[in-house]
Amino acid sequence: MINKISSKDNSLFKYARKLNQKANFRKKEKKFIVEGQKEIELCLKSNFIIDMIFISNKKNSKKIDKPNIQIYEIDDNLIKKIIYRESEGVFAIVNYKYFDIEKLKLNDDELFLILENPEKPGNIGAIMRTFEASGFKNLVLSDSNVEIFNPNTIRASLGSIFSLNIFQTKTNEIINFLDKNKFKIYSSYIKSNTDYKKIDFKKRCAIVMGPEKSSINNQFIKKSDKLLSIPIHGKVDSLNLSVATAIILYEALNQRKFS
Repeated sequence: MINKISSKDNSLFKYARKLNQKANFRKKEKKFIVEGQKEIELCLKSNFIIDMIFISNKKNSKKIDKPNIQIYEIDDNLIKKIIYRESEGVFAIVNYKYFDIEKLKLNDDELFLILENPEKPGNIGAIMRTFEASGFKNLVLSDSNVEIFNPNTIRASLGSIFSLNIFQTKTNEIINFLDKNKFKIYSSYIKSNTDYKKIDFKKRCAIVMGPEKSSINNQFIKKSDKLLSIPIHGKVDSLNLSVATAIILYEALNQRKFS
């Protein structure tokens, strides 16, 4: 049986809207909102636990029939107050999922991407999309105040966020992990004279990308095996973080493909 929600005074409507709007509430509840049928399916495939699914009463969403998940039909005017993408008219309340970096089984050519103090959720989501498209899996947010399951991050990732292993750590913690597991550390550093194409990405390594408004921190500078940069021509002095990351990731991918 599908329950119906038609009033703005409905407690579930208020709860879902608060989850979407308040990061502190999401962290407290350890839940977040996922929009779109494709993204909901990706959640399920990646073993995220979904509490409930909401479908607009006026959209032609394909029926989502999942055992043990409560389905609610919600008034179209109400769902518009929660989700940004109105075309599908479906969203879910999903539980946080945590990853333990110490339990990873590492390959000899394992590649980690480390975003050091990233600032913009949309950029992080775009990077997740590129990272997953590159065929890599392990992404670290180091010293970051950005919430992993921020709605802007989820939307920009187009569901890639659910296919990756994502870790939040302190700089010293990830450096200790990389040292212990014999990773080469290659950090993007605008003052470096080493072209990124001269770096050997074929073996086990970690690529460190810093925040757009400043450099990587001194800990990564000191611990890096190589500091690299992307040659820039013209009058601009820097690249968007997601663009710069994509350039380096595809160099790593190409090296491995043709090695």
